[in-house]
Amino acid sequence: MKDKISVQLSSYPKAMREFAEENLNIKFLCGGLLAATFLMLILVLYLVKRGPTVIALDGSGSTAVIETKVTDLQIEAAAKEYIRYRYSWDEKSIGEQLDRAKFFVLPSLAQAFERSMLETEKFVREKKVRQRVYPKAVTVDLKEKRIVIIADRITEFDNLKAATELKLLLLFAVDDRTVVNPWGVYITKETEEGSR
Repeated sequence: MKDKISVQLSSYPKAMREFAEENLNIKFLCGGLLAATFLMLILVLYLVKRGPTVIALDGSGSTAVIETKVTDLQIEAAAKEYIRYRYSWDEKSIGEQLDRAKFFVLPSLAQAFERSMLETEKFVREKKVRQRVYPKAVTVDLKEKRIVIIADRITEFDNLKAATELKLLLLFAVDDRTVVNPWGVYITKETEEGSR
């Protein structure tokens, strides 16, 4: 007679089956977290590259309209800042001051400005000259794109002081605004006229 023998494979005990399911769930969860972390990293890199968005508000709390037109007061402020760097220095600070003044010179003329200042810089360092300039009157002509500046100039060297009047004629152009030149006003030509 033929006996029927059935072979029964042992199945995992119930606890092992639950551990296997939890292990699979943890793998899916870790995979999802890694994917989310990768997406967040890409988003952070994009936002860092883009930079902050600055929203200007007016007095009432609504979004302010930013005026891109440069006014004569802004041109006057830029000219005073240029004069402060270009003409107020001593033998130690002249290099730094002229580097700052260069930010107010049209970028295409920056090398010519540097070359023209080499002799001045050399003279100031050799003779230990100190100079301060105080603008008295600044006249802006928007049509002609020129600025006339009358200032008091005080020059000191070898224990001697001299006070003279400085009269400058500056021609300017309006270009891109930068962090160092927020007015966007650039000097294209500078002429020092004789004192009256």
